[in-house]
Amino acid sequence: MRFTPDDTALRVDDARLKSDATATMIRRSVSAPRASLHRRATSIERTPAPGIETDVFQWLSPEVREAVAAAAVRRHVDAGGFIFQHGDSERAMYRVLEGTVRLSLMRIDGHQMIYGLLGPGECLAASSLIFDHPLPQTAEALDDVQLQVVGPAAFNELRTNHREFDNALLQLFARRLRTLSNQVATAKLGDLPSQIVLRLLELARRDPQGRLMVTVTHSELATFVSVSRQSIHRVVKSLAAEGLIALHYGSIELLHLDRLKAKADFL
Repeated sequence: MRFTPDDTALRVDDARLKSDATATMIRRSVSAPRASLHRRATSIERTPAPGIETDVFQWLSPEVREAVAAAAVRRHVDAGGFIFQHGDSERAMYRVLEGTVRLSLMRIDGHQMIYGLLGPGECLAASSLIFDHPLPQTAEALDDVQLQVVGPAAFNELRTNHREFDNALLQLFARRLRTLSNQVATAKLGDLPSQIVLRLLELARRDPQGRLMVTVTHSELATFVSVSRQSIHRVVKSLAAEGLIALHYGSIELLHLDRLKAKADFL
């Protein structure tokens, strides 16, 4: 079959129209999900501040709090002492009453990762009583620490006799999972300032004057984020220049919570 020049022009125009229509459909199919994803992302619950509270007592009635306190034994750990170490098989739930506990993991070559600094009211190692596994981190007392320790038998009895305690554990694990999810997402998708600000929000606590304070050195913050101390210093100076934080000896004061949370939002 033969085509005239006019027929050929018509076929080219028709092909071009089909190509343009296909391209338009592709653009629509790609752009629509992105817009939808953006709408979902902006509705995600943000990291609360100050800090990530992981005290089971906040979800317990006074009666069940008393039952937990009665089932626990007191333990004192001197500054620099270990509460437990990575790989230990001892199983217990620890609740900090006084002092600060550093939760970390160290490779054989000395490279360390810090998971968090836990203060009064916060709980750790409860999962070891539900899933029988060696402890995955090391807990060290940064200063003199007072603990409530609930052993396996007492822990199981509390779960059996108080459904409220079981629900509080679910809240605790869900909060921890959300924290870890935020940390992983920020590490993969956020820039360095976002990562540092997220950590500052997690570590912040109110002092007696009501100020939001983070008691951490630049070196410790570098270990949290796994970057050099020089990189931390550069970002922290920039945040101070923006008026978002104030630098004090051995601590950082958070000044504008909403602006800091917006900076931590990498989506």
